Amino acid sequence: MAAAEPDIGGLVELHKQLLADDSIQFDLPAYVPPKPPDWLKPLLDMLSSLGPYMIYLFWGAVITGAAIILLLIVLELKGVAWRLPWRRTGQEIEAEEAWRPDAGAAQILLSEADALAARGDYDEAVHLLLRRSVADIAGRLPDFLRPSLTARDIANAPSLPARARHAFGDIARIVEAALFARRPVGADGWQQARGAYERFAFRDAWT
Repeated sequence: MAAAEPDIGGLVELHKQLLADDSIQFDLPAYVPPKPPDWLKPLLDMLSSLGPYMIYLFWGAVITGAAIILLLIVLELKGVAWRLPWRRTGQEIEAEEAWRPDAGAAQILLSEADALAARGDYDEAVHLLLRRSVADIAGRLPDFLRPSLTARDIANAPSLPARARHAFGDIARIVEAALFARRPVGADGWQQARGAYERFAFRDAWT
């Protein structure tokens, strides 16, 4: 059975009727983008002038961000507490208040160290103060101390409050002189270390 031929005349008539229908719009107006406000024009001009350099700006931002992240990782590995500049003052005051070892325990320790010093064992007395100071630091910053840190590393760590850091550094220097320079602590060195531990431990020294 042959297929029916299309009615060409009918299609032409329908096409004429479609074109004659005014309710259907065939010629659409071209899209005209809105004009930006005058106050935005300087910014658009600046961005347009930066166009050829945008790739450099992009990679510069990527490299800068990576460098900042790397710096923060290095500071964290070194035990440096990073804080926003406008938050440092308040946080440092709070840290100073929190860095006061128990006065009763510190007094007992000093009594034990005084007994060693009274027997002339100044080196051991100073070592006792250093070990107790490290234990106090470990109790307050458990994530800070690592086996690889030396007493000098601890004394230079910005994570410690300034007064505690300086006092601990005085004790550490006396101990290092006795260990590495073979310099006996003696009565003078003991009194210096004892005074440093008092600055480290007791409330009156923190005001």
